Amino acid sequence: MLVSVLAAHGSVGHAADYGGGPTAGSAARDGQPVSVSATTLTMRDGTRIAAEVHVPAGAGPHPLIVMPGAWWAMPQDTLLDDKKQLAAAGYVVVSYDPRGLRRSGGEIDMAGPLDVADVSDVITWALAHTPADERKIGLYSSSYGAAVSLNAAAHDARVTAVSAMCPWTDLFDSFVHNNTYAGTIATFQAAIGALNGRMSPATRQAFESLRTGRDTAGVRAWALERSPRALVGALNARRTPVFMAGEWNDPLVPAGQTGRLLDQLSGPKQLWMSPGGHGDSSSREATLLQPQSAVRHHATRWLGRFLLGRPNGADRLAPLMLRPRNTERVETYPSWSALERSPRAVPVRAHSGDGSQRLLAGLDSPADSGLFPVAGLIDRLGLPPTTVLPPLAPPLAAVWRSAPLSSRWSLRGSPRVHTRVTSTGGRGTFVVYLYDVDALGVARLVSHAPYTFTGVTPGTPVEVDLPMPAAAWDVAPGHQLALVVDGGDHRYTSVSPLGSSMSFSAAATRLSVPARTG
Repeated sequence: MLVSVLAAHGSVGHAADYGGGPTAGSAARDGQPVSVSATTLTMRDGTRIAAEVHVPAGAGPHPLIVMPGAWWAMPQDTLLDDKKQLAAAGYVVVSYDPRGLRRSGGEIDMAGPLDVADVSDVITWALAHTPADERKIGLYSSSYGAAVSLNAAAHDARVTAVSAMCPWTDLFDSFVHNNTYAGTIATFQAAIGALNGRMSPATRQAFESLRTGRDTAGVRAWALERSPRALVGALNARRTPVFMAGEWNDPLVPAGQTGRLLDQLSGPKQLWMSPGGHGDSSSREATLLQPQSAVRHHATRWLGRFLLGRPNGADRLAPLMLRPRNTERVETYPSWSALERSPRAVPVRAHSGDGSQRLLAGLDSPADSGLFPVAGLIDRLGLPPTTVLPPLAPPLAAVWRSAPLSSRWSLRGSPRVHTRVTSTGGRGTFVVYLYDVDALGVARLVSHAPYTFTGVTPGTPVEVDLPMPAAAWDVAPGHQLALVVDGGDHRYTSVSPLGSSMSFSAAATRLSVPARTG
């Protein structure tokens, strides 16, 4: 979690928190009486949406905050205190279950056109039935609701500003990494959706197409329509202020997704990156460890800055603020690309010398991405996925190591791996892990990525360029960087034929990492 905020762009270090709670209009006072009511809203297509409305005392008009709910109940519940505090500070707050989820009618649209229209309908209802100010409208949510909010802001010119915590920005990339289906993650999401609501036929078909790999073009188009990255032009046309938060070990939103969107935005913008998994930096679990969530606190201040038009310092911070996974230091950067701008080639050597390392396809090794779905939360506690390097060897795993580092390396950004693989089958899946290895051979996971190839003539070498999710990790002097490749991981679906093998060229395997030294 980001525990302090900095005013200097591009600097690295500590600074005091701005402090203070949500601030609303000139007539609003923290702690003023608030009326709370549960209601049902009818959308333009007749779907009935379950909503909760917080209205502060006083005639108004009051700034309006609309909060679409998350995919399942727990992340939404973490915003309960925020709703109360915002209303007590003078905001009208309307939160609701998205269509198809929990108490609302209809079917899950996966942040598509129907969900976007619902946000607009909720805004219209609030303007007609509460003392809400049509000139001061914010959207604030987490996870699924955050993606809905970004998509809705691109379509509705009435939206003044957005605070979106752990949104996806590329829906297809959330479920398919380097041609590899994230089967465990997608199955988990589908199961939660089935337990928590009702999927539309189009949503069910999309998940099925992802699982089987059929109709790739169709599911890509479906996903693109629901991806904020496709709507950047509309957000930029109105210079909509956007705050986003993400986590380094998010299995649903690989680190780097929100960063790439950040660089595409031209209006006021900020991204905070924190240790943890999906939503951990703003969850109730985070609040148990620190009474006030710095991420959620800043998200409400961001809305206050742009809904009220009064300087409060929220927009004076650098566009990118991050805390690495293994240090408390908060760092700031002017852009995501600035984070990635220092790639360094890292000479690595395999135990086999310049020969090849042969793996039996489909076999897993002790190298692992961490137990889904709790690996991110455990990582946030300072316990990254860990293994011991010496036992890793063919045919379970191939290993390359760097020389011990002579100075501290600060890895910031997306590692990249190049290798050459030759398979006895026409298709295959493998997983690459990047580890920080200490003098005892204890290896701590920095990043990992799967890769799948298909339609290859058996025995034909395939050149692979593999980008990995971004990392923020400090490697101590004397430690080594290690690449480990194996044939499977519990998060991903393998297409490797039973009994096939893959050989990796040791000489053709190269690693580069964005890093600063010293």
